[in-house]
Amino acid sequence: MATWPLVVVGSDGSRLALGQALGPGGHWVELLLDALMDDDASTPVEPERLAGQTPAGQLNLPVSVLALPDAVEAAASVDPAWLAVVEDRRSAPRRALLEAGRAHELEAALHVTMLLGAEQLDPDDDADVDAHVASGAMLWILGGAVAWALTATGDTPFAPWAALVAHRRWPVGPSGGRLVLSGPR
Repeated sequence: MATWPLVVVGSDGSRLALGQALGPGGHWVELLLDALMDDDASTPVEPERLAGQTPAGQLNLPVSVLALPDAVEAAASVDPAWLAVVEDRRSAPRRALLEAGRAHELEAALHVTMLLGAEQLDPDDDADVDAHVASGAMLWILGGAVAWALTATGDTPFAPWAALVAHRRWPVGPSGGRLVLSGPR
């Protein structure tokens, strides 16, 4: 179990904020996690606008906000070509970070994100399969957002969807001619 905000303690006893310890782009990871850990979710969010800013690029489809069971059903028919582009975009920063010798920073950022994200997004009902599907998908989105943040390029295609996840909304993607978004949990 981790408490937020995290402080990293070096072998020499020095203390750094998580963002500093992660290096370039670390402050963006810290901001993302700060938003995720904000139970108040006081920052306003425009779900319909953010939903259209998909990791694969802008989609100008009507947005349907669905109840969780309907969102899970819609996820089964997400456009496979779009999903392939999202997966390629999600994988790109990992390769770049590994080539730059930042494997340790990436793994630390992902580990902390999954640890905190799993705690924040864990469904109350262990038997609720739909809630677990949504939680896993939201963690997948956060993983992409964290990797892109560490590239420190300013190009963070997962940022809009990570903002939705921080507000406990699951952006599902294009399905049936519409952009599907689950309502807040």
